Amino acid sequence: MPTIFDVARRAGVSKTTVSRVLNHPELVNEETKRRVRGIMEELSYTPSILAQGMRAQRTKSFGVVIPDFKNLYYAEFLEHVEIAARHHGYIAIICSTDIDPDREREYITKLIMRQVDGLIMCWYKSVTANRDFLVKLAKKLPVVIMDQPSQGLPVSSVYTDGFKGIGRLTKYFIENGHRKIAIIRSLKKYPVGNSRYEGYAAALQKQGLDIDEALVVESEWTAEGAFEATGRLLAGAEPTAIIAVTDLMALGVLKYLKDNGYDVPGEIAIAGFDDISVSSLVSPRITTVAQPVDRMAWEAAQQLIRRIENRHVRNRDIELENRLIIRESTKQPVEDEVTG
Repeated sequence: MPTIFDVARRAGVSKTTVSRVLNHPELVNEETKRRVRGIMEELSYTPSILAQGMRAQRTKSFGVVIPDFKNLYYAEFLEHVEIAARHHGYIAIICSTDIDPDREREYITKLIMRQVDGLIMCWYKSVTANRDFLVKLAKKLPVVIMDQPSQGLPVSSVYTDGFKGIGRLTKYFIENGHRKIAIIRSLKKYPVGNSRYEGYAAALQKQGLDIDEALVVESEWTAEGAFEATGRLLAGAEPTAIIAVTDLMALGVLKYLKDNGYDVPGEIAIAGFDDISVSSLVSPRITTVAQPVDRMAWEAAQQLIRRIENRHVRNRDIELENRLIIRESTKQPVEDEVTG
């Protein structure tokens, strides 16, 4: 098993420098960080606590790694995770990666050095970027990933099916007479967003409709990104409905349409995914595919703590149901209409 001394020798730096790369990367220049991390990868080096399996008694703490704080979905998720942790006598330590796989590895390393008992990881992308690292990690520490199935990794997962949810939403639009249904999808590098786009494409094809590339626009997972993407979409197409793959993005779509004088839903209907609380507070209230964020957080914490306290408990993929909630951004209901 390679040691910190092996990494230092191969990289031509001191043990102290390697330690700084692990624990205080802001103190190390970029070239040295790249070289040291490259050697760590080459040697399959992991921090000593993880590599040696040296664990103190349980700390009754676990890490929660999220992509960012911009999406209110994660604020709501973290609230419920903290409630579940407290219920079981644990504390949750939160880290935000800003969707950066390198930063993610740095935070995971720091959490391990602080002897957390397990990890919950919310991923847009780096389930693929840090796959090998995750496999090694999960052999020593219970891990639960959110938002997508485990994909053969030795972890548990809690998620709803975005393919089904967006497919159901697309079918709803078609049944209500829409034929020019646009989608503002996430960038293709994000597997979670890809499955939602694929649900849209499959629903169109099932109803005998072709995919019009002019109605498909990519955006980052932000309201600002979706605002800009809506401008690009409307410069080249005339949709009667726009699907955004998150509610946060749907808010950006709504702002663009209102700023530019469009009637919602009279001229263009819009819908999102997640059912964050603000979606029912804006005007018009946003139709959405609702994820049961409270149950997802509870299940994630429960599954993690079960494995912390009994490592013989098997990993599980836990799929929860999402629901289509119809609000004023697609029609004028007397009250919210909920479909399965």
